[in-house]
Amino acid sequence: MEGRGIIDVTRRHPFTRLGLGLVMLATACTSAPQAPPPAATAPPAAPAAATTAPAAQATTAGPTAAPAVKPTTAAAPAPTVAATTAAQPAAAAPVKDVPRNRTLVVTPWGQGAEIANPNNYNIYISTTWNHQRESGDKTVYEDLMYTNLNTGEIIPWQAEGFKYNDAFTTITVKLRKGVTWSDGEPFTSKDVKFTLEMLRDNAPDLTYSTVYKEWLKGVDTPDELTAVLNLTKPNPRFFEENLARGWENHQVMMPEHIWRGQDPKTFTNFDLAKGWPVGTGAYKLVSSSPQQMVYDRRDDWWGAKTSFKPLPGPERIILIPAASDEATAQLYIGNKADSGNPLQPATFEAATARNKSLQSWHAQGPVWGAPDGCGYVFTFNHTRAPWNNADVRIAVNYAIDRVQLSTLGYNSANYPIVVPFSTYMKERWLPGKLQEIIDKYDRNKRDLNLVAEHMQAAGYAKDANDMWAKDGETVKVPVRGPQFFGPLAPPLTEQLKSAGFDATSVIEPDSSTAWNEDLTTGKSDTIFFVHCGSISEPLNTLQDLHSKNGPPVGQKCPYIIACTRYSNPEYDKLIDDMTAMVGSPDNPKYMDDAAKALDIYLRDMPEIMLLEELHAVVFNNTYWKGWPSEKDPYVAPYPPWEAWYLIINKLQPTQ
Repeated sequence: MEGRGIIDVTRRHPFTRLGLGLVMLATACTSAPQAPPPAATAPPAAPAAATTAPAAQATTAGPTAAPAVKPTTAAAPAPTVAATTAAQPAAAAPVKDVPRNRTLVVTPWGQGAEIANPNNYNIYISTTWNHQRESGDKTVYEDLMYTNLNTGEIIPWQAEGFKYNDAFTTITVKLRKGVTWSDGEPFTSKDVKFTLEMLRDNAPDLTYSTVYKEWLKGVDTPDELTAVLNLTKPNPRFFEENLARGWENHQVMMPEHIWRGQDPKTFTNFDLAKGWPVGTGAYKLVSSSPQQMVYDRRDDWWGAKTSFKPLPGPERIILIPAASDEATAQLYIGNKADSGNPLQPATFEAATARNKSLQSWHAQGPVWGAPDGCGYVFTFNHTRAPWNNADVRIAVNYAIDRVQLSTLGYNSANYPIVVPFSTYMKERWLPGKLQEIIDKYDRNKRDLNLVAEHMQAAGYAKDANDMWAKDGETVKVPVRGPQFFGPLAPPLTEQLKSAGFDATSVIEPDSSTAWNEDLTTGKSDTIFFVHCGSISEPLNTLQDLHSKNGPPVGQKCPYIIACTRYSNPEYDKLIDDMTAMVGSPDNPKYMDDAAKALDIYLRDMPEIMLLEELHAVVFNNTYWKGWPSEKDPYVAPYPPWEAWYLIINKLQPTQ
């Protein structure tokens, strides 16, 4: 946001995607016959249910290491179109038959044999599974606005525009006339007021509630189509970051007439007989079980009735789980799934050799995926020794060969990074003053001499086994994290060992939440994970190192990506100043503060960024066309992002 008037929602920000040098790799396995698609009207068998539901992390569930796809003669499991309604609170209407070539099948952003919480659709309860990021963002719920992150174009939806006052303390939001909930009730400013104040009043128990506790004073509703957000302090990016970005951390409105009088911390928002969940989206949930969730298109959708948009192409959307990277690949190969969870690069290359209808963002590798606003990171717990010593952290950095991590872990499908900035913002902000700071510290290299220099400065020496030690204790480094990022662990562990650190690889199973709990409560040592948020400006991620995000050990930090518990008053002041001003390369004060904050970040190394996160998100062209790509970048491609709804509205059947 660079002006103060009503925004031009069709404008494009001056940042664009960086060009990517691509070369073709040989496929990872030999071609095999493609499994035949199911008959157009005959529903195939559903995948078998597991005995326990996995606790898939809302920000972490995903693929394991990348095995090559093995030839098989058995067809992969596929979704049924007449799903079970077992264990639902009341009987729903019978589920009609829909042919496969009018059904869009997606998998969750994560792996597991079952869908967790199939009878709880409260997307603001802090659980290990969030239905919004898995299928609600594609079906039931819509956003006030979306953003094409490739261009910065803001796309109005439930709202037509928004305006800040001169002090950036109020935001006037104009809602679109004619938007209705799925039960026919009008969508109004009262729904906006209810939802945002509900989040504010239930902090820290509801997801995102701490944002509104800190920033939202209240919402005024001068008329049904106007909502005025009153902030507690100036914030010229509040609306974009929370209500218009279309990225993952994005809040959608709930119907006041359904939620009023409910306890939002316990309300399940689920009763198919009553039509719950109620949303403004083009689809309604008609069946839900651990094996699949089925959503049918609503022909009475407000978008079509008001001529805002035509009805989406898919008549039905089904979410089905997949237990592993290879199982997900088999679904794609056999045309049993159209999109959803990404494949590891080697698996993707093998799958495309067997099904030529599969594509990702780029037509050629080794870099298949688009940026997802995150980078792989090695985090430290600053409340524990020796991680509270900057020399030790810097020494660990110089033990790491980032290029080798990419080569061995990801088939060279991503890039080394040393700061938490994604490709979405780099061209706008780098090169320049910030690049000069990056060059000054030169952190992107493995240098054992510098490892020794910093370890000796921290009071360590090599023992008889050539390991760094002090008082007879070696420096133990747990290379611990979730399976989603498992490919990082083996090469990172070996690099640290060869540099003299007592490193051990600990890849937690998909069902484990222990690493998550330890990270957020300050009981871990070192964790490999992601640092996300660097979409439009340096503040997006630099603010995560502010000391306000580091509560005492035992209390959970407000954001899982901001749990280092780093504390630096000088750094905090810079972040506070940047938060209150417009973030622009043309704002000298902002750039000065950003450069100083980045200098402290690289000087102290409170975390170690490793690689930009780029996933081979799969799109299957067998039944559907209109997928986004490098050649048609109308939206970023990641399924757990709110703006994936724009893909739903672009897809058309191939037959």
